Amino acid sequence: MGWRIETMTVSEKPARRRRKLWIILGAVVIVAVAVVGSLAYVSNRPGAAPLPPTGPNVTMWDNGFCSNSSNCGYSPVSKNVTAGTALTWTNMGGKPHTATECVSSDSSAACPDGAGSNTSGARAFDSNNQYSDGFKRDQQFSFTFDLAAGTYHYYCTVHLFMHGTITVQA
Repeated sequence: MGWRIETMTVSEKPARRRRKLWIILGAVVIVAVAVVGSLAYVSNRPGAAPLPPTGPNVTMWDNGFCSNSSNCGYSPVSKNVTAGTALTWTNMGGKPHTATECVSSDSSAACPDGAGSNTSGARAFDSNNQYSDGFKRDQQFSFTFDLAAGTYHYYCTVHLFMHGTITVQA
């Protein structure tokens, strides 16, 4: 039983070093991707919910991906208020949203035509006046419904499939 000592030629040493460097580099890339992915997940995950505003309110929500009405929306979708009531929308989701009254020219937003639509052309309420790119998590928009009795349809200008209605009662 003899011991065998392995010797390397000069040309074998750099090849082993390169292989070792590639393995280390691959491990560093995998760790970096895992860290960045974890940070992205944590930063997009909703934190503790803020206290809801006092009085009547509507919550805007999303699950981080807002690609259709099953991923985001208003809650409740329909709300009844008495004329003169201030209503507050609060964004509880991770994406920006708006509360913008439908007018008859908003056909691309799937707003209702005819009797269910504001045909005056002037919006009674639009959160874009306060937040031009939609309002973000925990931000609020309020509007006092000093309007004639009726149903007012609204939508999110960022996510056109998000719709809600406010029914003003005298």
